[in-house]
Amino acid sequence: MIKIMACFLIGVVTAGCNGIVKPDLSGGTNDSYFLVFSGFPVPYLYMASAVQWNDDYAVTTRHTPFIPNVTYSCSTHCDLVFIKHKANGHYPSWRAPRVGESITAVGGSPYLVTTTGKGKVYQTPFVNADEHSGDLYAIHDAPLVKGMSGGPVIANDGSVVGINIGFYSTTLNDVSSNSGVKGAERISIFIPYSIIQREWGMLQAKLTNPHGPKYAAK
Repeated sequence: MIKIMACFLIGVVTAGCNGIVKPDLSGGTNDSYFLVFSGFPVPYLYMASAVQWNDDYAVTTRHTPFIPNVTYSCSTHCDLVFIKHKANGHYPSWRAPRVGESITAVGGSPYLVTTTGKGKVYQTPFVNADEHSGDLYAIHDAPLVKGMSGGPVIANDGSVVGINIGFYSTTLNDVSSNSGVKGAERISIFIPYSIIQREWGMLQAKLTNPHGPKYAAK
Protein backbone atom coordinates (compact mmCIF):
# COMPACT_ATOMS: atom_id res chain seq x y z
CA MET A 1 0.00 0.00 0.00
CA ILE A 2 1.31 3.43 -0.92
CA LYS A 3 0.84 6.06 1.71
CA ILE A 4 0.23 9.54 0.28
CA MET A 5 1.09 12.53 2.48
CA ALA A 6 -0.45 15.96 2.06
CA CYS A 7 2.01 18.75 1.43
CA PHE A 8 1.76 22.42 2.35
CA LEU A 9 2.92 24.58 -0.57
CA ILE A 10 3.01 28.16 0.61
CA GLY A 11 4.88 31.38 0.08
CA VAL A 12 5.54 32.85 3.50
CA VAL A 13 7.21 31.57 6.63
CA THR A 14 6.95 34.13 9.39
CA ALA A 15 9.22 34.69 12.37
CA GLY A 16 7.26 36.72 14.92
CA CYS A 17 5.35 34.77 17.56
CA ASN A 18 2.81 31.97 17.38
CA GLY A 19 2.41 31.00 21.03
CA ILE A 20 3.66 31.29 24.58
CA VAL A 21 7.18 30.05 25.32
CA LYS A 22 8.97 29.50 28.64
CA PRO A 23 12.54 30.29 29.82
CA ASP A 24 15.06 27.50 29.25
CA LEU A 25 16.21 26.09 32.61
CA SER A 26 18.40 23.29 31.25
CA GLY A 27 21.59 24.75 32.69
CA GLY A 28 24.77 23.06 31.53
CA THR A 29 23.18 21.26 28.58
CA ASN A 30 22.60 24.43 26.63
CA ASP A 31 26.21 25.04 25.61
CA SER A 32 25.45 23.04 22.45
CA TYR A 33 23.11 25.78 21.21
CA PHE A 34 23.75 29.49 21.34
CA LEU A 35 22.80 32.91 19.97
CA VAL A 36 24.33 34.34 16.81
CA PHE A 37 24.23 37.98 15.73
CA SER A 38 24.68 39.80 12.45
CA GLY A 39 28.07 41.32 11.73
CA PHE A 40 29.25 44.03 9.32
CA PRO A 41 27.59 46.18 7.98
CA VAL A 42 24.82 45.96 10.62
CA PRO A 43 26.43 44.45 13.72
CA TYR A 44 23.97 43.05 16.29
CA LEU A 45 20.92 44.26 14.33
CA TYR A 46 19.75 40.70 13.60
CA MET A 47 19.74 37.74 15.96
CA ALA A 48 19.12 34.02 15.56
CA SER A 49 20.03 30.77 17.25
CA ALA A 50 22.49 28.08 16.19
CA VAL A 51 23.21 24.46 17.11
CA GLN A 52 26.60 22.79 17.31
CA TRP A 53 26.90 20.10 14.64
CA ASN A 54 30.33 18.68 15.45
CA ASP A 55 33.64 19.78 16.95
CA ASP A 56 34.20 22.56 14.42
CA TYR A 57 30.88 23.57 12.85
CA ALA A 58 27.41 24.71 13.87
CA VAL A 59 24.22 25.14 11.85
CA THR A 60 21.72 27.99 11.67
CA THR A 61 19.20 29.53 9.26
CA ARG A 62 20.16 31.07 5.95
CA HIS A 63 17.46 33.76 6.14
CA THR A 64 19.22 35.59 8.99
CA PRO A 65 21.36 38.21 7.22
CA PHE A 66 25.04 38.98 7.72
CA ILE A 67 25.81 36.09 10.10
CA PRO A 68 29.63 35.93 10.36
CA ASN A 69 31.80 32.84 9.80
CA VAL A 70 29.44 31.24 7.28
CA THR A 71 31.42 28.46 5.63
CA TYR A 72 28.74 26.83 3.50
CA SER A 73 25.20 27.58 2.28
CA CYS A 74 22.66 24.92 1.34
CA SER A 75 23.23 23.54 -2.18
CA THR A 76 19.51 23.80 -3.04
CA HIS A 77 19.17 27.30 -1.51
CA CYS A 78 17.25 25.83 1.40
CA ASP A 79 17.19 27.79 4.67
CA LEU A 80 20.43 26.37 6.09
CA VAL A 81 24.05 27.42 6.56
CA PHE A 82 27.04 25.92 8.33
CA ILE A 83 29.15 28.34 10.36
CA LYS A 84 32.66 27.83 11.66
CA HIS A 85 32.31 27.48 15.44
CA LYS A 86 34.38 25.45 17.88
CA ALA A 87 32.36 23.24 20.24
CA ASN A 88 32.23 24.49 23.81
CA GLY A 89 32.56 21.31 25.82
CA HIS A 90 30.27 19.03 23.80
CA TYR A 91 27.81 18.86 20.95
CA PRO A 92 24.45 17.04 20.78
CA SER A 93 23.63 13.75 19.15
CA TRP A 94 21.48 14.05 16.03
CA ARG A 95 18.92 11.76 14.44
CA ALA A 96 15.84 11.81 12.20
CA PRO A 97 12.51 12.97 13.72
CA ARG A 98 9.73 10.42 14.29
CA VAL A 99 6.14 11.25 13.50
CA GLY A 100 4.12 11.69 16.68
CA GLU A 101 7.05 12.01 19.05
CA SER A 102 7.12 14.80 21.62
CA ILE A 103 9.74 17.52 21.09
CA THR A 104 10.97 20.72 22.68
CA ALA A 105 11.72 23.69 20.45
CA VAL A 106 14.55 25.80 21.86
CA GLY A 107 16.11 29.13 20.89
CA GLY A 108 16.73 32.75 21.70
CA SER A 109 14.20 35.51 22.26
CA PRO A 110 14.17 39.29 21.72
CA TYR A 111 15.07 39.64 25.41
CA LEU A 112 18.25 37.52 24.93
CA VAL A 113 16.78 34.80 27.16
CA THR A 114 16.78 31.24 25.83
CA THR A 115 13.21 29.97 25.56
CA THR A 116 11.43 26.68 24.97
CA GLY A 117 8.11 25.38 23.71
CA LYS A 118 6.60 21.89 23.83
CA GLY A 119 4.88 20.08 20.97
CA LYS A 120 5.06 17.01 18.74
CA VAL A 121 6.11 16.09 15.21
CA TYR A 122 3.51 15.81 12.44
CA GLN A 123 3.57 13.74 9.28
CA THR A 124 2.75 16.40 6.70
CA PRO A 125 5.81 17.79 4.87
CA PHE A 126 6.09 21.51 4.17
CA VAL A 127 7.44 23.31 1.10
CA ASN A 128 8.33 26.99 1.12
CA ALA A 129 7.39 28.08 -2.40
CA ASP A 130 9.34 31.34 -2.09
CA GLU A 131 12.78 29.74 -1.92
CA HIS A 132 12.34 27.21 -4.78
CA SER A 133 14.63 24.67 -3.10
CA GLY A 134 12.20 21.77 -3.47
CA ASP A 135 13.18 20.52 -0.04
CA LEU A 136 10.55 19.01 2.23
CA TYR A 137 10.71 20.58 5.66
CA ALA A 138 9.14 19.06 8.76
CA ILE A 139 6.33 20.29 11.04
CA HIS A 140 5.87 20.42 14.78
CA ASP A 141 3.30 22.35 16.78
CA ALA A 142 5.49 23.82 19.53
CA PRO A 143 5.32 27.63 19.89
CA LEU A 144 8.09 29.81 18.46
CA VAL A 145 9.09 33.43 18.96
CA LYS A 146 11.42 35.70 17.00
CA GLY A 147 15.01 34.67 17.69
CA MET A 148 14.32 30.94 17.86
CA SER A 149 15.14 30.50 14.16
CA GLY A 150 18.12 28.16 13.95
CA GLY A 151 17.54 26.74 17.42
CA PRO A 152 17.28 23.00 18.04
CA VAL A 153 14.25 20.75 17.94
CA ILE A 154 15.01 18.31 20.76
CA ALA A 155 13.41 14.89 21.21
CA ASN A 156 12.69 13.37 24.63
CA ASP A 157 15.85 11.26 24.44
CA GLY A 158 17.94 14.42 24.15
CA SER A 159 18.72 14.02 20.45
CA VAL A 160 18.41 16.99 18.12
CA VAL A 161 16.13 16.13 15.18
CA GLY A 162 16.31 19.44 13.31
CA ILE A 163 16.46 23.23 13.59
CA ASN A 164 13.58 25.70 13.74
CA ILE A 165 12.88 28.00 10.78
CA GLY A 166 9.69 29.86 11.66
CA PHE A 167 5.99 29.24 11.45
CA TYR A 168 3.17 29.26 8.94
CA SER A 169 0.75 32.10 9.62
CA THR A 170 -2.67 30.49 9.64
CA THR A 171 -5.84 30.15 11.66
CA LEU A 172 -6.70 27.18 13.84
CA ASN A 173 -9.55 26.41 11.44
CA ASP A 174 -7.06 26.13 8.57
CA VAL A 175 -4.95 23.79 10.66
CA SER A 176 -7.82 21.52 11.64
CA SER A 177 -9.06 21.30 8.05
CA ASN A 178 -5.87 19.53 6.92
CA SER A 179 -5.76 15.86 7.86
CA GLY A 180 -1.98 15.82 8.04
CA VAL A 181 -1.93 18.17 11.00
CA LYS A 182 -5.24 17.27 12.63
CA GLY A 183 -5.05 18.10 16.33
CA ALA A 184 -2.10 20.48 15.95
CA GLU A 185 -2.27 23.74 17.88
CA ARG A 186 -0.13 25.54 15.33
CA ILE A 187 2.20 24.87 12.38
CA SER A 188 5.86 25.47 13.20
CA ILE A 189 8.45 24.60 10.57
CA PHE A 190 11.84 22.97 11.02
CA ILE A 191 14.66 21.64 8.87
CA PRO A 192 14.91 17.89 9.57
CA TYR A 193 18.14 16.05 10.23
CA SER A 194 18.11 14.40 6.79
CA ILE A 195 18.61 17.72 4.99
CA ILE A 196 21.34 18.84 7.40
CA GLN A 197 23.15 15.51 7.04
CA ARG A 198 22.90 15.69 3.25
CA GLU A 199 24.40 19.17 3.19
CA TRP A 200 27.13 18.17 5.62
CA GLY A 201 28.15 15.53 3.10
CA MET A 202 28.35 18.26 0.45
CA LEU A 203 30.46 20.44 2.74
CA GLN A 204 32.78 17.53 3.55
CA ALA A 205 33.30 16.95 -0.17
CA LYS A 206 34.10 20.63 -0.62
CA LEU A 207 36.59 20.58 2.26
CA THR A 208 38.25 17.45 0.88
CA ASN A 209 38.47 18.78 -2.66
CA PRO A 210 38.02 22.59 -2.63
CA HIS A 211 38.73 22.95 -6.35
CA GLY A 212 35.82 20.76 -7.46
CA PRO A 213 35.49 17.48 -9.39
CA LYS A 214 37.48 18.58 -12.43
CA TYR A 215 40.66 18.67 -10.32
CA ALA A 216 40.05 15.33 -8.64
CA ALA A 217 42.16 13.30 -11.07
CA LYS A 218 45.18 15.61 -10.95
